[in-house]
Amino acid sequence: MAALVAAIHDAPHRTGTRGTQHPPRTPTTEARLSKTPWTAVLLGALILLWPAAWNGYPIVFSDTGTYLSQAIEHYLGWDRPPVYSLFMLPLHLRLSTWPVVAVQALLASHTIALAWRCFATPDPATPAAGPRLIFLLLLLAAASWLPWLVCDLTPDLFTPLLVLALAMMVVTPDRLRPSERIWVAMFAGFMIATQLSSLPLAAALLLVLLPLRRRLGGAGRVRWGLALAPPVLAMAGLVAINLAGHGRAAISPYGNVFLLARVIYDGPGMAVLQRDCPAAGWRLCTTLDAFPPDSDGFLWRADSPVQRAGGHKIVSAEANAIILAALRADPIGMAGSFAGNWGRQLVLVASGDGLEPWPATVAPVIRRHFPGAEVEAYAQSRQARGILAVPATLARLHVVLGAAGLVLCLLRLPNLVRTRDPLAGLVVAVVVALLAGAAITGGLSMPHDRYQARLMWLPACAALLLLLRPASR
Repeated sequence: MAALVAAIHDAPHRTGTRGTQHPPRTPTTEARLSKTPWTAVLLGALILLWPAAWNGYPIVFSDTGTYLSQAIEHYLGWDRPPVYSLFMLPLHLRLSTWPVVAVQALLASHTIALAWRCFATPDPATPAAGPRLIFLLLLLAAASWLPWLVCDLTPDLFTPLLVLALAMMVVTPDRLRPSERIWVAMFAGFMIATQLSSLPLAAALLLVLLPLRRRLGGAGRVRWGLALAPPVLAMAGLVAINLAGHGRAAISPYGNVFLLARVIYDGPGMAVLQRDCPAAGWRLCTTLDAFPPDSDGFLWRADSPVQRAGGHKIVSAEANAIILAALRADPIGMAGSFAGNWGRQLVLVASGDGLEPWPATVAPVIRRHFPGAEVEAYAQSRQARGILAVPATLARLHVVLGAAGLVLCLLRLPNLVRTRDPLAGLVVAVVVALLAGAAITGGLSMPHDRYQARLMWLPACAALLLLLRPASR
């Protein structure tokens, strides 16, 4: 770990090449970098908390119960890393969940402030534009899904923030102070470790940004320690956790169950089960007559085929055999299903997915582990009473702003690349995230609005950085 941090801090670099907008590196450049406008960051964080204030309690999702209980009850689930649960525990202390969303608001506001310096200032030594940053955060809070993510007791916020962090570390590391570089690398590693889908997303971003960084406004030599630290830290942490908790040195020892569900409900997997059962001896063969209509029911219902077959860990042992048999039997069908799910996920961007009450998965955990005042506050929230929803006009605005931001960014991208503008790196990172995120969540899991909606504020953010940044001298 010490060697990795040293690599981040001391990774060599060269001065910028002709056409870049980065200032040449001198011994005093880091001292000249503008300071973070903390007043604007704090005010922005307060603005981003408005959905929780309106709800009367932080927003929850079905997974929130697991995230709350893992660290409290000292267990390691089969499906989700405990990293986010461990992040929450010292903040809520089994007293109140409000500190969790307050810290998430600060992290979001601070990350956007760093992105402002990296991508929206012609000269990183220019004094920080606090009013412009506040205006940017105000627009995102009023017209995007970002504040709802901030107020959600799940790690979904960290997926889009990871995109910003990796873009900064690959394209514009010299616009961050040494301490900020270390912070962003460690924070990115944490964000990757909170969700299994974030590791392939990070890999896709690095595979595209690293070879193109010079064309996208990057100056100097690649800081390999900085760029590779997040996925290396995340993988090492997840392997250590699973080795200690499950006795398996794996990043996701039972993650193949998610892919199994997708393969079965896309058709090829079901055809293999119907063809090879009961001769194959798979445990799922005994439940073929009781498969639910969708993969969510297959994975999560209390009477699901997975539970009847012995549980997710048991089914995981035979999942690879079923997946490989389906791939051999119908590779074209599997590829077509993957592409179809990918395409569906790309356009499923509606806000509001998951805002319904969760009386069976969240309420019992809060009642079991939190004091009476917290239980009452949760029970009186708009969400728990079933009246929380994104107003229709606001939901349409979220989609329009994201789509308009994406169109503007794509139209301006050729000029940004031609002028070696660092903002080109952010735009490319956003496009890659939208495409790769849809492939990972839709193609390998099941398409849902919430997966793509959590990313759709990024093109709006990039477009606003382009429109609000000061003119170049």
